[in-house]
Amino acid sequence: MDTKPSSHYHPPQVKKFNRIRRCLNAVGLAKIDLSEASLLATARQETGLDCFGDESFLPSLRMLLKCLETEAQLNPFGRQVQRTRILRSLKNRLWANACFEAHPEILQRKIVAPIIIVGPGRSGTTRLQRMLTTDTRLQHLKAWEGFNPAPHLESPDFGKTIRRIEAKALLEKVRHLNPGAYAAHPMDADWAEEEILLLDHSFCSLQAFAFRDYYDWLLNDDRTTAYRYMADLIKLISWSRGDAEGKRWVMKTPQFMLDLDVLMSTFPDAQIVFTHRDPLKTVPSMMSLMWNFAVLNTDHSCRTRIKDVWLDLCEKMAQRSMEARGSIPAAQQLDVYYEEMNNNWRETMQRIYNFSGIEFTPAAESAMNQWLTHSEKENRHGAHRYLLEEFGLTTSEVDARMMFARQRHDIPYEKR
Repeated sequence: MDTKPSSHYHPPQVKKFNRIRRCLNAVGLAKIDLSEASLLATARQETGLDCFGDESFLPSLRMLLKCLETEAQLNPFGRQVQRTRILRSLKNRLWANACFEAHPEILQRKIVAPIIIVGPGRSGTTRLQRMLTTDTRLQHLKAWEGFNPAPHLESPDFGKTIRRIEAKALLEKVRHLNPGAYAAHPMDADWAEEEILLLDHSFCSLQAFAFRDYYDWLLNDDRTTAYRYMADLIKLISWSRGDAEGKRWVMKTPQFMLDLDVLMSTFPDAQIVFTHRDPLKTVPSMMSLMWNFAVLNTDHSCRTRIKDVWLDLCEKMAQRSMEARGSIPAAQQLDVYYEEMNNNWRETMQRIYNFSGIEFTPAAESAMNQWLTHSEKENRHGAHRYLLEEFGLTTSEVDARMMFARQRHDIPYEKR
Protein backbone atom coordinates (compact mmCIF):
# COMPACT_ATOMS: atom_id res chain seq x y z
CA MET A 1 0.00 0.00 0.00
CA ASP A 2 1.28 3.45 -0.94
CA THR A 3 1.85 5.45 2.27
CA LYS A 4 3.60 8.43 0.69
CA PRO A 5 2.30 11.82 1.87
CA SER A 6 -0.10 13.44 -0.58
CA SER A 7 2.36 16.28 -1.08
CA HIS A 8 4.53 13.79 -2.99
CA TYR A 9 1.95 13.97 -5.82
CA HIS A 10 1.46 17.75 -5.87
CA PRO A 11 2.38 19.63 -9.05
CA PRO A 12 4.76 22.62 -8.72
CA GLN A 13 1.90 25.18 -8.86
CA VAL A 14 0.17 23.63 -5.84
CA LYS A 15 3.41 23.40 -3.87
CA LYS A 16 4.18 27.06 -4.63
CA PHE A 17 0.67 28.16 -3.58
CA ASN A 18 0.99 26.27 -0.28
CA ARG A 19 4.46 27.65 0.40
CA ILE A 20 3.45 31.28 -0.20
CA ARG A 21 0.23 31.00 1.82
CA ARG A 22 2.02 29.40 4.75
CA CYS A 23 4.57 32.19 4.80
CA LEU A 24 1.79 34.78 4.80
CA ASN A 25 -0.17 32.88 7.43
CA ALA A 26 2.89 32.87 9.69
CA VAL A 27 2.68 36.67 9.91
CA GLY A 28 -1.10 36.73 10.24
CA LEU A 29 -1.96 37.41 6.58
CA ALA A 30 -4.04 35.69 3.86
CA LYS A 31 -6.03 33.43 6.17
CA ILE A 32 -8.56 31.33 4.27
CA ASP A 33 -11.74 31.60 6.32
CA LEU A 34 -14.03 28.56 6.32
CA SER A 35 -16.43 29.85 8.95
CA GLU A 36 -20.16 29.78 8.27
CA ALA A 37 -20.50 33.50 9.03
CA SER A 38 -17.77 34.48 6.55
CA LEU A 39 -19.09 32.24 3.78
CA LEU A 40 -22.71 33.39 4.08
CA ALA A 41 -21.71 37.05 4.29
CA THR A 42 -19.38 36.80 1.29
CA ALA A 43 -22.03 35.03 -0.83
CA ARG A 44 -24.53 37.77 -0.02
CA GLN A 45 -22.01 40.51 -0.73
CA GLU A 46 -20.87 39.06 -4.08
CA THR A 47 -24.43 38.53 -5.36
CA GLY A 48 -26.09 41.58 -3.84
CA LEU A 49 -28.83 39.23 -2.63
CA ASP A 50 -29.84 38.43 0.93
CA CYS A 51 -32.48 35.70 0.98
CA PHE A 52 -31.66 31.99 0.57
CA GLY A 53 -35.30 31.00 0.86
CA ASP A 54 -35.26 27.39 2.03
CA GLU A 55 -32.43 27.09 4.58
CA SER A 56 -32.65 23.33 5.06
CA PHE A 57 -29.08 23.14 3.74
CA LEU A 58 -27.60 24.73 6.86
CA PRO A 59 -27.23 21.57 9.03
CA SER A 60 -25.34 19.78 6.21
CA LEU A 61 -23.17 22.83 5.62
CA ARG A 62 -22.33 23.07 9.33
CA MET A 63 -21.37 19.41 9.54
CA LEU A 64 -19.23 19.74 6.43
CA LEU A 65 -17.44 22.80 7.80
CA LYS A 66 -16.80 21.03 11.09
CA CYS A 67 -15.20 18.07 9.30
CA LEU A 68 -13.11 20.34 7.08
CA GLU A 69 -11.60 21.86 10.21
CA THR A 70 -11.28 18.78 12.41
CA GLU A 71 -10.72 15.85 10.06
CA ALA A 72 -9.76 16.84 6.52
CA GLN A 73 -6.20 18.01 7.29
CA LEU A 74 -6.45 20.56 4.48
CA ASN A 75 -3.41 22.38 3.19
CA PRO A 76 -3.84 26.02 2.04
CA PHE A 77 -4.69 24.90 -1.50
CA GLY A 78 -7.36 22.56 -0.12
CA ARG A 79 -8.83 25.33 2.05
CA GLN A 80 -9.03 27.61 -0.98
CA VAL A 81 -10.67 24.88 -3.08
CA GLN A 82 -13.28 24.24 -0.39
CA ARG A 83 -14.00 27.93 0.16
CA THR A 84 -14.45 28.45 -3.58
CA ARG A 85 -16.74 25.42 -3.92
CA ILE A 86 -18.91 26.36 -0.96
CA LEU A 87 -19.19 29.99 -2.05
CA ARG A 88 -20.20 28.89 -5.55
CA SER A 89 -23.04 26.80 -4.11
CA LEU A 90 -24.20 29.51 -1.72
CA LYS A 91 -24.23 32.12 -4.48
CA ASN A 92 -26.19 29.80 -6.75
CA ARG A 93 -28.74 29.23 -4.00
CA LEU A 94 -29.20 32.99 -3.67
CA TRP A 95 -29.58 33.46 -7.43
CA ALA A 96 -31.94 30.46 -7.65
CA ASN A 97 -34.17 31.78 -4.88
CA ALA A 98 -34.38 35.14 -6.68
CA CYS A 99 -35.62 33.26 -9.77
CA PHE A 100 -38.19 31.26 -7.78
CA GLU A 101 -39.52 34.41 -6.14
CA ALA A 102 -39.75 36.34 -9.43
CA HIS A 103 -41.14 33.39 -11.43
CA PRO A 104 -43.12 31.05 -9.14
CA GLU A 105 -44.33 29.19 -12.23
CA ILE A 106 -40.90 27.53 -12.44
CA LEU A 107 -41.67 25.27 -9.50
CA GLN A 108 -44.96 24.21 -11.10
CA ARG A 109 -43.18 22.62 -14.05
CA LYS A 110 -43.44 18.84 -14.41
CA ILE A 111 -40.54 16.41 -14.80
CA VAL A 112 -42.14 13.56 -16.78
CA ALA A 113 -40.96 9.94 -16.52
CA PRO A 114 -37.22 10.63 -16.38
CA ILE A 115 -34.83 7.86 -17.39
CA ILE A 116 -32.54 7.48 -14.39
CA ILE A 117 -29.34 5.41 -14.45
CA VAL A 118 -28.57 3.87 -11.05
CA GLY A 119 -25.43 1.86 -10.40
CA PRO A 120 -22.03 1.78 -8.73
CA GLY A 121 -19.47 4.32 -9.79
CA ARG A 122 -17.27 2.90 -12.55
CA SER A 123 -19.93 0.45 -13.77
CA GLY A 124 -20.42 2.19 -17.10
CA THR A 125 -22.97 4.73 -15.90
CA THR A 126 -21.17 7.68 -17.52
CA ARG A 127 -20.79 5.87 -20.83
CA LEU A 128 -24.47 4.92 -20.83
CA GLN A 129 -25.59 8.42 -19.84
CA ARG A 130 -23.47 10.19 -22.44
CA MET A 131 -24.56 7.81 -25.20
CA LEU A 132 -28.23 8.33 -24.36
CA THR A 133 -27.83 12.09 -24.25
CA THR A 134 -26.63 12.21 -27.84
CA ASP A 135 -30.34 11.68 -28.65
CA THR A 136 -31.72 15.19 -29.10
CA ARG A 137 -35.20 14.02 -28.08
CA LEU A 138 -33.90 13.73 -24.51
CA GLN A 139 -32.54 16.45 -22.24
CA HIS A 140 -29.79 16.30 -19.67
CA LEU A 141 -27.61 18.30 -17.31
CA LYS A 142 -24.50 19.88 -18.80
CA ALA A 143 -21.44 20.25 -16.58
CA TRP A 144 -21.48 24.05 -16.64
CA GLU A 145 -25.13 24.01 -15.59
CA GLY A 146 -24.32 21.63 -12.74
CA PHE A 147 -21.67 23.96 -11.36
CA ASN A 148 -23.70 27.13 -12.02
CA PRO A 149 -27.37 26.16 -12.35
CA ALA A 150 -28.99 29.48 -11.39
CA PRO A 151 -29.70 32.18 -13.97
CA HIS A 152 -28.79 35.78 -13.14
CA LEU A 153 -32.04 37.59 -13.78
CA GLU A 154 -30.35 40.98 -14.17
CA SER A 155 -28.19 39.76 -17.09
CA PRO A 156 -29.42 39.84 -20.71
CA ASP A 157 -28.67 36.15 -21.26
CA PHE A 158 -29.40 35.14 -17.63
CA GLY A 159 -25.63 35.18 -17.13
CA LYS A 160 -25.27 32.07 -19.30
CA THR A 161 -22.07 33.27 -20.95
CA ILE A 162 -20.23 34.12 -17.75
CA ARG A 163 -21.54 31.01 -15.92
CA ARG A 164 -20.31 28.76 -18.73
CA ILE A 165 -16.94 30.53 -18.99
CA GLU A 166 -16.42 30.17 -15.24
CA ALA A 167 -17.12 26.42 -15.35
CA LYS A 168 -14.93 25.98 -18.43
CA ALA A 169 -12.02 27.72 -16.68
CA LEU A 170 -12.52 25.58 -13.58
CA LEU A 171 -12.44 22.34 -15.57
CA GLU A 172 -9.40 23.43 -17.54
CA LYS A 173 -7.60 24.11 -14.26
CA VAL A 174 -8.55 20.64 -12.98
CA ARG A 175 -7.29 19.06 -16.19
CA HIS A 176 -4.00 20.94 -15.89
CA LEU A 177 -3.35 20.49 -12.16
CA ASN A 178 -4.91 17.07 -11.68
CA PRO A 179 -4.64 14.94 -14.84
CA GLY A 180 -5.30 11.80 -12.80
CA ALA A 181 -8.77 13.03 -11.85
CA TYR A 182 -9.46 13.99 -15.45
CA ALA A 183 -8.37 10.57 -16.73
CA ALA A 184 -10.63 8.89 -14.17
CA HIS A 185 -13.64 11.03 -15.05
CA PRO A 186 -13.18 13.26 -18.13
CA MET A 187 -15.30 16.40 -18.02
CA ASP A 188 -16.04 19.28 -20.36
CA ALA A 189 -18.28 22.27 -19.71
CA ASP A 190 -20.71 21.21 -22.45
CA TRP A 191 -20.74 17.45 -21.84
CA ALA A 192 -23.48 15.59 -20.03
CA GLU A 193 -22.76 15.40 -16.32
CA GLU A 194 -24.31 13.77 -13.29
CA GLU A 195 -26.74 15.24 -10.80
CA ILE A 196 -24.26 14.94 -7.94
CA LEU A 197 -23.29 18.45 -9.01
CA LEU A 198 -26.80 19.59 -8.06
CA LEU A 199 -26.79 17.67 -4.76
CA ASP A 200 -23.52 19.47 -4.01
CA HIS A 201 -25.49 22.70 -3.67
CA SER A 202 -27.21 21.19 -0.62
CA PHE A 203 -23.86 20.01 0.82
CA CYS A 204 -24.97 16.39 1.06
CA SER A 205 -23.31 14.54 -1.78
CA LEU A 206 -20.74 11.76 -2.08
CA GLN A 207 -18.12 14.40 -2.86
CA ALA A 208 -17.60 14.89 0.90
CA PHE A 209 -17.77 11.22 1.90
CA ALA A 210 -14.02 10.89 2.43
CA PHE A 211 -14.61 12.31 5.91
CA ARG A 212 -15.66 9.61 8.36
CA ASP A 213 -17.64 11.85 10.73
CA TYR A 214 -19.53 13.44 7.85
CA TYR A 215 -20.19 10.03 6.32
CA ASP A 216 -21.51 8.54 9.57
CA TRP A 217 -23.74 11.57 10.13
CA LEU A 218 -25.09 11.74 6.59
CA LEU A 219 -25.92 8.02 6.40
CA ASN A 220 -28.66 8.63 8.95
CA ASP A 221 -29.76 12.03 7.63
CA ASP A 222 -33.04 12.50 5.74
CA ARG A 223 -32.09 13.84 2.31
CA THR A 224 -35.64 14.47 1.11
CA THR A 225 -35.23 18.25 1.03
CA ALA A 226 -31.93 17.95 -0.86
CA TYR A 227 -33.59 15.82 -3.56
CA ARG A 228 -36.54 18.18 -3.79
CA TYR A 229 -34.07 21.03 -4.25
CA MET A 230 -32.26 19.03 -6.91
CA ALA A 231 -35.59 18.65 -8.73
CA ASP A 232 -36.24 22.39 -8.34
CA LEU A 233 -32.86 23.15 -9.92
CA ILE A 234 -33.64 20.79 -12.81
CA LYS A 235 -36.89 22.69 -13.38
CA LEU A 236 -34.99 25.97 -13.21
CA ILE A 237 -32.40 24.82 -15.75
CA SER A 238 -35.09 23.52 -18.11
CA TRP A 239 -37.10 26.77 -17.76
CA SER A 240 -34.05 28.95 -18.43
CA ARG A 241 -33.31 27.00 -21.63
CA GLY A 242 -36.91 27.29 -22.81
CA ASP A 243 -37.24 23.49 -23.05
CA ALA A 244 -40.66 21.91 -23.50
CA GLU A 245 -42.04 20.65 -20.21
CA GLY A 246 -42.71 17.14 -21.46
CA LYS A 247 -39.20 16.57 -22.86
CA ARG A 248 -37.78 13.66 -20.90
CA TRP A 249 -34.65 13.87 -18.80
CA VAL A 250 -31.77 11.42 -18.53
CA MET A 251 -30.19 11.50 -15.05
CA LYS A 252 -27.52 9.56 -13.21
CA THR A 253 -25.21 9.52 -10.22
CA PRO A 254 -23.97 6.62 -8.04
CA GLN A 255 -25.43 8.33 -4.95
CA PHE A 256 -28.89 7.38 -6.20
CA MET A 257 -28.11 3.83 -5.01
CA LEU A 258 -27.86 5.08 -1.44
CA ASP A 259 -31.02 7.20 -1.68
CA LEU A 260 -33.22 5.14 -3.99
CA ASP A 261 -36.29 5.49 -1.79
CA VAL A 262 -35.94 9.30 -1.70
CA LEU A 263 -35.23 9.35 -5.44
CA MET A 264 -38.47 7.49 -6.17
CA SER A 265 -40.53 9.71 -3.87
CA THR A 266 -39.12 12.69 -5.81
CA PHE A 267 -39.68 11.16 -9.27
CA PRO A 268 -42.41 8.51 -8.76
CA ASP A 269 -42.83 7.77 -12.49
CA ALA A 270 -39.10 7.39 -13.17
CA GLN A 271 -37.83 4.60 -15.41
CA ILE A 272 -34.79 3.17 -13.59
CA VAL A 273 -31.93 1.52 -15.48
CA PHE A 274 -29.73 -0.40 -13.01
CA THR A 275 -26.14 -1.06 -14.06
CA HIS A 276 -23.98 -3.92 -12.75
CA ARG A 277 -20.26 -4.68 -12.88
CA ASP A 278 -17.75 -6.85 -11.01
CA PRO A 279 -17.15 -5.22 -7.57
CA LEU A 280 -13.47 -6.13 -7.88
CA LYS A 281 -13.42 -3.49 -10.63
CA THR A 282 -15.88 -0.92 -9.33
CA VAL A 283 -14.62 -0.72 -5.73
CA PRO A 284 -10.93 0.04 -6.39
CA SER A 285 -11.79 2.26 -9.35
CA MET A 286 -14.13 4.34 -7.18
CA MET A 287 -11.49 4.59 -4.44
CA SER A 288 -8.93 5.70 -6.99
CA LEU A 289 -11.30 8.36 -8.33
CA MET A 290 -11.93 9.72 -4.83
CA TRP A 291 -8.21 9.69 -4.05
CA ASN A 292 -7.52 11.68 -7.20
CA PHE A 293 -10.14 14.23 -6.15
CA ALA A 294 -8.68 14.51 -2.64
CA VAL A 295 -4.92 14.25 -3.11
CA LEU A 296 -4.16 17.90 -3.90
CA ASN A 297 -6.11 19.19 -0.89
CA THR A 298 -3.94 17.71 1.85
CA ASP A 299 -0.27 17.05 2.57
CA HIS A 300 -1.11 13.86 4.47
CA SER A 301 -1.59 10.39 3.04
CA CYS A 302 -5.33 9.93 2.53
CA ARG A 303 -5.57 6.45 1.00
CA THR A 304 -6.43 4.71 4.28
CA ARG A 305 -9.18 7.19 5.08
CA ILE A 306 -10.68 6.83 1.61
CA LYS A 307 -10.42 3.02 1.73
CA ASP A 308 -12.18 2.77 5.10
CA VAL A 309 -15.07 5.02 4.11
CA TRP A 310 -15.54 3.90 0.53
CA LEU A 311 -15.39 0.15 1.09
CA ASP A 312 -18.16 0.57 3.63
CA LEU A 313 -20.04 2.97 1.36
CA CYS A 314 -19.93 0.60 -1.62
CA GLU A 315 -21.44 -2.10 0.58
CA LYS A 316 -24.11 0.26 1.99
CA MET A 317 -25.11 1.53 -1.45
CA ALA A 318 -25.62 -2.01 -2.73
CA GLN A 319 -27.59 -3.02 0.37
CA ARG A 320 -29.86 0.00 0.37
CA SER A 321 -30.48 -0.18 -3.35
CA MET A 322 -31.46 -3.85 -3.15
CA GLU A 323 -33.82 -3.17 -0.23
CA ALA A 324 -35.50 -0.21 -1.95
CA ARG A 325 -36.05 -2.04 -5.24
CA GLY A 326 -38.70 -4.18 -3.59
CA SER A 327 -41.09 -1.24 -3.45
CA ILE A 328 -40.59 -0.13 -7.07
CA PRO A 329 -42.98 -1.57 -9.68
CA ALA A 330 -41.24 -4.12 -11.90
CA ALA A 331 -42.31 -2.20 -15.02
CA GLN A 332 -40.14 0.71 -13.87
CA GLN A 333 -36.94 -1.36 -13.52
CA LEU A 334 -34.41 -2.66 -16.03
CA ASP A 335 -31.05 -4.35 -15.36
CA VAL A 336 -28.06 -3.77 -17.65
CA TYR A 337 -24.63 -5.37 -17.33
CA TYR A 338 -21.28 -3.77 -18.12
CA GLU A 339 -20.25 -6.70 -20.31
CA GLU A 340 -23.51 -6.42 -22.27
CA MET A 341 -22.60 -2.88 -23.28
CA ASN A 342 -19.08 -4.00 -24.19
CA ASN A 343 -20.25 -6.94 -26.28
CA ASN A 344 -23.30 -5.51 -28.07
CA TRP A 345 -24.21 -1.95 -27.15
CA ARG A 346 -26.79 -1.64 -29.93
CA GLU A 347 -28.82 -4.56 -28.62
CA THR A 348 -28.57 -3.19 -25.07
CA MET A 349 -29.70 0.25 -26.19
CA GLN A 350 -32.63 -1.30 -28.03
CA ARG A 351 -33.69 -2.93 -24.75
CA ILE A 352 -33.40 0.40 -22.92
CA TYR A 353 -35.43 2.22 -25.55
CA ASN A 354 -38.12 -0.49 -25.53
CA PHE A 355 -38.23 -0.24 -21.74
CA SER A 356 -38.52 3.56 -21.89
CA GLY A 357 -41.21 3.54 -24.58
CA ILE A 358 -39.09 5.48 -27.09
CA GLU A 359 -38.28 4.47 -30.65
CA PHE A 360 -34.60 3.62 -31.16
CA THR A 361 -34.12 5.51 -34.41
CA PRO A 362 -31.26 5.22 -36.92
CA ALA A 363 -30.38 8.85 -36.10
CA ALA A 364 -30.02 8.02 -32.39
CA GLU A 365 -27.93 4.93 -33.15
CA SER A 366 -25.64 6.90 -35.45
CA ALA A 367 -25.10 9.67 -32.87
CA MET A 368 -24.24 7.11 -30.21
CA ASN A 369 -21.80 5.33 -32.51
CA GLN A 370 -20.03 8.61 -33.28
CA TRP A 371 -19.75 9.44 -29.56
CA LEU A 372 -18.44 5.97 -28.70
CA THR A 373 -15.83 6.05 -31.47
CA HIS A 374 -14.55 9.43 -30.30
CA SER A 375 -14.56 8.36 -26.65
CA GLU A 376 -12.57 5.20 -27.32
CA LYS A 377 -9.99 7.19 -29.28
CA GLU A 378 -9.60 9.66 -26.39
CA ASN A 379 -9.28 6.91 -23.76
CA ARG A 380 -6.29 5.40 -25.51
CA HIS A 381 -4.27 8.42 -24.39
CA GLY A 382 -5.43 8.80 -20.80
CA ALA A 383 -6.91 5.61 -19.43
CA HIS A 384 -7.71 5.43 -15.72
CA ARG A 385 -5.46 2.86 -14.01
CA TYR A 386 -6.08 1.50 -10.52
CA LEU A 387 -5.24 -1.44 -8.26
CA LEU A 388 -6.77 -2.84 -5.08
CA GLU A 389 -3.26 -3.17 -3.66
CA GLU A 390 -2.81 0.62 -3.75
CA PHE A 391 -5.35 0.79 -0.93
CA GLY A 392 -4.05 -2.19 1.04
CA LEU A 393 -6.95 -4.41 -0.05
CA THR A 394 -7.15 -7.96 -1.34
CA THR A 395 -9.69 -9.55 -3.65
CA SER A 396 -10.91 -11.77 -0.82
CA GLU A 397 -11.61 -8.76 1.41
CA VAL A 398 -13.70 -7.05 -1.26
CA ASP A 399 -15.48 -10.29 -2.14
CA ALA A 400 -16.33 -10.84 1.53
CA ARG A 401 -18.06 -7.45 1.66
CA MET A 402 -19.69 -7.50 -1.78
CA MET A 403 -20.53 -11.16 -2.45
CA PHE A 404 -24.21 -10.61 -1.57
CA ALA A 405 -24.53 -8.17 -4.50
CA ARG A 406 -22.63 -10.44 -6.89
CA GLN A 407 -24.89 -13.38 -6.05
CA ARG A 408 -28.13 -11.37 -6.04
CA HIS A 409 -27.52 -9.97 -9.52
CA ASP A 410 -25.42 -12.85 -10.91
CA ILE A 411 -22.48 -10.55 -11.67
CA PRO A 412 -19.56 -12.42 -13.31
CA TYR A 413 -15.90 -11.95 -12.46
CA GLU A 414 -13.92 -9.93 -14.99
CA LYS A 415 -10.39 -10.73 -16.05
CA ARG A 416 -7.99 -8.59 -14.01
